[in-house]
Amino acid sequence: MKILAISDIHGKKNPKLIDYIKKDDDIKALLIAGDITDFHITEFEPLSFVKPFIDEIVEECDVDVFAIPGNCDPAGICNAIKESGPDEKPAFCMHNQLIAYENVVIMGYGGSNPTPFNTPGEADDDHIYLRVYELLAEYDYIGNTDAKRVVILLTHAPPYDTKADELPDGSHVGSQGVKKPIHEFQPDINICGHIHEACSIDKIGKTTVANPGMLEMGHAVLIDIDEEANYTVEIVDLE
Repeated sequence: MKILAISDIHGKKNPKLIDYIKKDDDIKALLIAGDITDFHITEFEPLSFVKPFIDEIVEECDVDVFAIPGNCDPAGICNAIKESGPDEKPAFCMHNQLIAYENVVIMGYGGSNPTPFNTPGEADDDHIYLRVYELLAEYDYIGNTDAKRVVILLTHAPPYDTKADELPDGSHVGSQGVKKPIHEFQPDINICGHIHEACSIDKIGKTTVANPGMLEMGHAVLIDIDEEANYTVEIVDLE
């Protein structure tokens, strides 16, 4: 099974996304790491973009969609996600949620640590830490250690001081609230976004941290998982 991950759509479709998914029948799910829309959009109501965007992906590609809000998504984003997709294959808003999906566990937390831009979906790092810690601790408590599963933490904010949160000037602006629980629980994979230019793969201990960058730039993260829960993670071009 393959899972594709994208981030930071900001109300702009990339037709290469659907073309890429349709070329590979093994892609069963799409993860969206936030900022599907943008509160700055003025030519249309921002949330009106969400359902047509997700509906087209599901109908054209027959994949399951798991999404979280980003810091630029306005209030109501989770409802807009949950109302997307056909009745037989609805999208899932994974904000503060955990779900088992085949031999994968997906948990998500959206929004970001504070930015200079006063965006709608910001929270302080202490709050983010508490929520992400609770998600990882919940699975650590209820998870069946005899069952081989790949644990994917889906966040919008990248963990601090990694390739995934590095600006072009070399400064790091990610979340300590995401990084600390990753250190403590070591999920297999962290898919994140937020920093458009930081398309990258990095490691925190055994956790693979992957930021696909802004969708408009034409990249995604491809996760390939076999029946024994062995996996690979790579950046792909949507060509």
